[in-house]
Amino acid sequence: MRSRLLTLAAVATALSAAGVLVTAQGAVAATQSSCDYKVLWPTAGVYEEPNPYSVIVKTKQAGDIVGAPGPGCEYASWVDNSYNVTYARVSTAAAADGVGWMRYDALVRV
Repeated sequence: MRSRLLTLAAVATALSAAGVLVTAQGAVAATQSSCDYKVLWPTAGVYEEPNPYSVIVKTKQAGDIVGAPGPGCEYASWVDNSYNVTYARVSTAAAADGVGWMRYDALVRV
């Protein structure tokens, strides 16, 4: 999984025009029925959109469990001059469409 994210980051870097957004389905979703994560950081924001300029709609605490909407895992990378960040899609009623995005580095799969 980590190598897949590194590959995704490399592709995103290759497309590094300011503010390029790249999304991908996780290959692990085929072998697991859900995409649940545990929050590792003391606090981690849930963003409306997968980019560092988006509104934080909710904050999660270390140990909280969050899950992705639907059957598959989806990731998005944001690349510009200052950021190279991967986000994981999560469910949240706080987002307008019920889908939020959290920094992948703040999470671990459970």
